[in-house]
Amino acid sequence: MLLAMSGSSGAASTSLQDIIKASKTWSPVFEAWQGRPAPDMTLTDLQGRTLQLGKLTGKDVLIVFWATWCGPCNREIPHLIELRKKYDKKKLEIIAISNESESHLRKFAQKHKMNYSVVSKGEVVLPAPFSKVRSIPTMFFIDNKGAIKLATSGLVSLAETKAIIDADTL
Repeated sequence: MLLAMSGSSGAASTSLQDIIKASKTWSPVFEAWQGRPAPDMTLTDLQGRTLQLGKLTGKDVLIVFWATWCGPCNREIPHLIELRKKYDKKKLEIIAISNESESHLRKFAQKHKMNYSVVSKGEVVLPAPFSKVRSIPTMFFIDNKGAIKLATSGLVSLAETKAIIDADTL
């Protein structure tokens, strides 16, 4: 693994470019959006909490497009649960968005002990690039300044997800 010094702490971390080059089960998507501000959108999670993307500046945001019937999506659930435990809510917001019904998602989230925000998209019209997602799982990594750091399509491992969150932008 290639390591680069990152951030002001001087801690070693893998560079975002190296993470992308090493990927085997996912690929970058929406590359034209990398480094651009994430468009604002407002969603309500299953607990009734309003999540306005534009107001989450100051923390990293991981947006996951998924479905309960998707095998790779289900393999990511334990990763997301672990991320929620590892990163303080003041540092990382995790939002999982599905087209499935709220009642179905509520039962599924309770059964799988999902400890992060789960959203039923319902009739909400999302702005681009979120409206352009055509395959799942798709993840958007948004940095603490509100810019899209990376978007991925496919199964991203827990180690890769942590590395992307911790990596400096391109």
